[in-house]
Amino acid sequence: MAFSDGFDCPHCETRLEVDTGSRMVAVTVGLIAATLAWWATRESTNILGFALPVLLSFLAFGIVSALMLTFVSRFRIAPAVVVLEPAPAHGGHGASAHDHAGGHH
Repeated sequence: MAFSDGFDCPHCETRLEVDTGSRMVAVTVGLIAATLAWWATRESTNILGFALPVLLSFLAFGIVSALMLTFVSRFRIAPAVVVLEPAPAHGGHGASAHDHAGGHH
């Protein structure tokens, strides 16, 4: 699911995608985890004290939101994909050196 917007159901072969509400829940919980991680490390006194809260917030958001999406996601039937056909070339011919790549005169 990380590299696509959906998948095909193995039983009925219908295209499914993750519901928008599931994504919103995962993002919200991830942002809460990131805020808590930043708040817990904001007063760090080590040599990387200025970058540690941002780094841990980033990691907390990524890990928590992915786990939430994995465990609580609901699926819906994906809308049909519209296939567009290329438009015919202007005047029925391709570009030539005299008509400046087929544009209008």
